Amino acid sequence: MAKIAVTGASGLIGRELVKQLSAHHELVEIDIAIDAKAHDISNAEIACQLTENCDGIIHLAAVSRVAEAQEYPLRTWSSNVSGTHHILDAAMKSKNKPWVIHASSREVYGNQPRKAITEDTPMTPLNIYGRSKAAGEGMVYGAQDAGANVAILRFANVYGDIYDYSDRVIPAFSRAAVNGSALRVDDASVCMDFTHVIDVAKGVVNVVDLLMDGEKNLPPIHFATGTGTTLGELARIAVAASNNVCELNEVEKREASVSCFIGDPARAKALLGWTHETPLQTGFNEMVEAFQNSSS
Repeated sequence: MAKIAVTGASGLIGRELVKQLSAHHELVEIDIAIDAKAHDISNAEIACQLTENCDGIIHLAAVSRVAEAQEYPLRTWSSNVSGTHHILDAAMKSKNKPWVIHASSREVYGNQPRKAITEDTPMTPLNIYGRSKAAGEGMVYGAQDAGANVAILRFANVYGDIYDYSDRVIPAFSRAAVNGSALRVDDASVCMDFTHVIDVAKGVVNVVDLLMDGEKNLPPIHFATGTGTTLGELARIAVAASNNVCELNEVEKREASVSCFIGDPARAKALLGWTHETPLQTGFNEMVEAFQNSSS
């Protein structure tokens, strides 16, 4: 049984990952939602203390929404860049020399053509969040050059938990579907690759297993379905999932938002045997049912 630190353990991916890992490993759950001061990894000393004697570190903690990052750029840089620096530094100073999994994002690619793109696509981030994640990846490569065993995982549009941020599109649409409320559609042509959190966490567990078996120098891997869904199509799924008539209010795309990302899942399948298992319609219907049960 390994001792693994999980930063951002109270977030969407963190909660599911802790659930899947806890039966087989000793976990150190790190999140400012647990203790704002004692778990603040933007403090180098705290980062070292929390990850001491660990065999591995899964670094998920970040300001994770584009709109929030645009509004609070300094906080975003402190969390996403300085925090990553401190985690990598803690790993390299540790006598255990733990491996590190770094959570990055599809936002590093910026806008791409409407086709499945690979992990080798150049990074052209559009916004502060994407730039912070690209900067974090740069530090990961620096740590790798210095001998650290690191892996970069890029997540697409992850969903599947009603306790996610309420303004993210699938929680917002599924809640509106339940309530019969209007759906705010930020440009119906925006295209996203929606990946269920249970599937994503399974992929991360597969990476953990590889690293525990001594695998080194994994290339970046993104978890994606290979299928794009426009916000217009998602709105129609929302209406179909409810017994209500929902008004659609289309507005202009938010500033600095990516217009399209569809990821090629071939590398995840080749290296990890990973494929997504949850169709979007199924996952969305489960979200609607969960919101219905929570309000009953």
